[in-house]
Order: sequence, then structure tokens, then C-alpha cells
Amino acid sequence: MARQTVVLSSTNPDIIYNPPLCTSSSILAGCTSPWQVSNDIIPATTLVYTDGPIPQAGNVIPQMFFNFRASALFLRTTSSSNATVNFTLTAEPTDVTITKELNTSISLIVAVDIPESQTTTLGVTFLQGNLPTRFDIESITLVVTNASATSSFLPSPSLPISSSPPTFTPLPTVSSTPNSGTSNKATIIAAALGGTLGVLLL
Repeated sequence: MARQTVVLSSTNPDIIYNPPLCTSSSILAGCTSPWQVSNDIIPATTLVYTDGPIPQAGNVIPQMFFNFRASALFLRTTSSSNATVNFTLTAEPTDVTITKELNTSISLIVAVDIPESQTTTLGVTFLQGNLPTRFDIESITLVVTNASATSSFLPSPSLPISSSPPTFTPLPTVSSTPNSGTSNKATIIAAALGGTLGVLLL
């Protein structure tokens, strides 16, 4: 069947932020979180961003989680994003995990060859460095078989509403030496989620 794309904004309710995301209205009600919503960087575009842990929220490391079924995923950042993150894909029911440490200044993170028959959990963990950094999420794009059947690519959350999202502990990663030229895309080959563990960064 022909592949179709679905674009989800960074504020889509199927994306789980931990600690919970603060919106402009919830901030007025006293919400405090390292995750914030901004409309300032790109006109007419809503962004979710974090500068890292903050004392007001218990210095909890910012994470985001997203359950989906798709053959490919594109996570778009912005030109202002420069934080390093752990980008993790975990497939169910095989429990196979791929993790890669990435600098989000690349602007586009691409995961391809994902087994669409399984539910995959994307987990992104902010990694704090010596200098202040920022991680922006502009959108997530999925490549799916049927874009009109939302329930087929956005499965019901497996966590009870009262539960906290899982915490991804940074795993050992494969180091790579970046090319001397400018790179604006990182591609993770996720075919290994169907059976054995592997990762490739282009």
C-alpha cells in the first residue's frame, strides 16, 4: 500500500512530557516545569522546548515519550536547538531497544525501517552539559499505511493515567566521528527492532 505522512505538533496530547509540559494558561495557574511552549522563534509555529532541569521542578531531567506504529519517524528541531539527547526506540513485544546520543543542532532526526506491526516507544532524554543548552521540538512526522486510521498508528497509551512515564537510563552508545562538512540530519536505521540490536548514524 502507498505510504502516507502524518505530522503531529509538539503539543500533541499523545506526546508525554516528564515533568508535565507547562502551557501559557497553566503557567498562570502556577505550573512549573522545564518543558515550556514558545511561539517566538518561528512565526506561526508552536514549539516545545527545555533548557534542562530546574530547581523549581526538583531538578528532574526532562524527558519525552511517544508511542506509535509507523515505518519511519522524523523528529524536527530548530536552528536554536543545541542540546545533546539520548534518542531511544523500544519495540514491543520484542523489547528490543536502540539508543543513540545525538546533538539536536542537526535539525532533523530520522528513524527508518521501523517494524510497523509493533508498537514502538520513542524516548528522548535531555543530557546536561557544562554549558547551558536548549532542546527544541517543532514536530514529529510519521510514515504510515493509512493516515486516516488514527488508532492504527497512535495506539492507546499503555500506562494508566495515574502512572508516571518510565525513566530511560542512558545506555552505552556507539560513538561516531562527525564528517567535516555541515550535517543537518541524523538517520537511525531501526530495522534491528524487529529482531537484533543495532544502530547506524549517517
